[in-house]
Amino acid sequence: MMSLAADIGGTFSRLAWLGDGVDRDALEQVFRNADFDSLEAVIEQGAAACGHAGEPIDQMVLAVPGPVHSDPVVLTNINWRLQRDALRSRFQVSRLTIVNDFQAAALGAVSEPYERLKVLNAVTPDEGPVVVAGAGTGLGMAWLPERNFDGLPRATEGGHLDFAPNDTGQLALYRELAARHGHVSYERILSGSGLVDTYRFVAGSGGQAAGPAEIVALAEQADRHAREAIQTFVAVFAAYAGNLALAFNPSGGIYLCGGVTAHLADWFEPAAFMAGFAAKGRMAELVRRIPVFLVTRHDTGLTGAKSIAKKDYRADK
Repeated sequence: MMSLAADIGGTFSRLAWLGDGVDRDALEQVFRNADFDSLEAVIEQGAAACGHAGEPIDQMVLAVPGPVHSDPVVLTNINWRLQRDALRSRFQVSRLTIVNDFQAAALGAVSEPYERLKVLNAVTPDEGPVVVAGAGTGLGMAWLPERNFDGLPRATEGGHLDFAPNDTGQLALYRELAARHGHVSYERILSGSGLVDTYRFVAGSGGQAAGPAEIVALAEQADRHAREAIQTFVAVFAAYAGNLALAFNPSGGIYLCGGVTAHLADWFEPAAFMAGFAAKGRMAELVRRIPVFLVTRHDTGLTGAKSIAKKDYRADK
């Protein structure tokens, strides 16, 4: 029997095929969502590449962006919809589990070995909650009551909390984004498109970069606008993480993950990050007691989705 675990982002879909008869070289696949008009088309392409086109998928675990309790499930940051009965029928699925992408990312993050983590606040994790936040196409956040919690992480839409600027530059950026969007959430800055918007705000008409990778490339060439945009991103992420520390008191740690976060890992300098993270007035010492780690790999969500498949959580009964 064949099983599928998938992490669906706004830009990429990552698939892992599990079970007997699956070609080892095709176990994990990455597809660019812009090349497909639906998730079903991605799954069909993946199955065909494994040599299993049209065969039943016994178990399917889908980690998707956005709330998952409605039907159809409307994905955030990508114009796709998922209908449970249609998925079961089309792929002859016996067991279907649909979870929020950051439920999977949280499981993947806490299972990362220490050597794959960048330590931003070197405090030993203790018993207590764990929070995972990640910037990619959007900004996701989930939490666990404790590291060894024997269940699914708690999904949230914490990326859509109101952005709170902390200096005159951030205030000017906020006003620019508010004039365009109305409500300004942290996701408006802490995401791939948010980094681009920040860069364009900083660079004005002289901006040369069209995407996050180009901004990083320019920053590595000492372009001052690109560097300022990335430094703003890191400062805002630090302040946001500090807010999560106050809200959850996550003595088990805060994990930062996501494609954009991993791509910018070298720019997260611990001392500068901690300056923003702990800038909480009378609560500074409380925040400094919270461990913070950055996950340096891009496929944390897929690791979590595979974990859900292997444990057979039934989040979507």
